[in-house]
Amino acid sequence: MIRAGKVFKKGKKYLPGNSNSIFWPCVLLLVVFVGGCSDHGDPVGVIEPPGGNDPVSFSTDIQPVFDMNCIGCHGAGGNAGLDLRNGLSFNNLVGVEATASTGLRVVVGDADTSVLYQRLFGAMVAPMPPSGVLPESVQSLVAQWINEGALNN
Repeated sequence: MIRAGKVFKKGKKYLPGNSNSIFWPCVLLLVVFVGGCSDHGDPVGVIEPPGGNDPVSFSTDIQPVFDMNCIGCHGAGGNAGLDLRNGLSFNNLVGVEATASTGLRVVVGDADTSVLYQRLFGAMVAPMPPSGVLPESVQSLVAQWINEGALNN
């Protein structure tokens, strides 16, 4: 029975500090559970843009975005004929006509008209990836790469 915050069982008090109390083990479990659920690392799939005036590198900045978010569907024999695996993605994107949409997948120097950027930004009917729009930092990185000339660097 519970009365005013004190628990009684067969005439014994179960209060914090008593040797027969379950209060402190419960508090310890709660602290471990809550503390263990926090993520102290970087968010998965987030790529930071290069600092300063450094150009975006396709191999070190853009390909990892595809590796982490896209090749599950756009790998070998990829959806819409798009294979984004390392070594193939650049040639399957830049200046190539999109098969599931109208326009080029990547228009050199123009992210806003590139189907790739429109899909990542969520401006089209089927935004990519299907699991949800990528963080704005990743979208900006892809746009910067395209606007800088979509170099294979």
